[in-house]
Amino acid sequence: MVTTRRVLVIGAGGYVGRHLVDSCAGSPSVELVSLVRPSSRTVPGALPMADAAALDNLLADQEFDQIVSLPQLTRSDVDWIVDRVDGSRWLVFSSSQLRSGTRAPGVEAALAREELVVSRGGVVLAPTMIFGRGGDANLSRIIRQMNRTRTRFQVGDGSQLVQPVHVDDVVSLVHAHRSSDVTAGVYPVGGAEAIPAAELMLMIAELLGVRLPPIPVPTGALRMFARFAPVAGLRPDQIDRLVEDKTVDDMITRVVFGWEPVPLAHRVEQAVGEVLAASSR
Repeated sequence: MVTTRRVLVIGAGGYVGRHLVDSCAGSPSVELVSLVRPSSRTVPGALPMADAAALDNLLADQEFDQIVSLPQLTRSDVDWIVDRVDGSRWLVFSSSQLRSGTRAPGVEAALAREELVVSRGGVVLAPTMIFGRGGDANLSRIIRQMNRTRTRFQVGDGSQLVQPVHVDDVVSLVHAHRSSDVTAGVYPVGGAEAIPAAELMLMIAELLGVRLPPIPVPTGALRMFARFAPVAGLRPDQIDRLVEDKTVDDMITRVVFGWEPVPLAHRVEQAVGEVLAASSR
């Protein structure tokens, strides 16, 4: 017999949330309840969740085996969610970026929220940059730009390490949590391996058939641009982090959850195919 688990997803209208909901659709082992903010994009079957009272009523009326909270912990309006964590059935998403040497707005508050989740027995996932399915602003945006302009850029000397993780691997980790005996803590999440940014850009260029050498973006020019970043809708700290290593040691996560991400080369090839398929529609 198939054991059915009741799962609550808070923030189902976001990037990861939509793919998590899709992965649960039609599964005989998952009974899903999805929550979205009233202002969020529509998710079929999702319920609007505007305040703490509504969430309290839902948690009082229904019992859930897993509760996944996806809103970013840097947001000032997530405290009413964090305050309701009550054990390891709660899986709360954070970000490895919180531990960057370049501080971003809201980092201190987000780290305090992580501590509160753990103190209440919850499990925190801190992923590196998530990509895939054409919906992210990380690699999928780079793939679209490279395919459109037939050029690629190299920030700094390209030696900075990156460890992107595909959204399908993130979703599989959420499913692994549901059947694992995981204790409270912060668990880093990265892709299968870390590689230099220049190597990653070359991998994408070869898949797209882009033959021109990279256009260098010197670190000095990058720092100058950071002064004017707000004009382009960016923060200076976002520009500065482009030349930082973005890797995590997630061995404990792989062991505890029994989880292994798919090799990066395979996932990048998949992501390129996803973007090309979307652009041909």
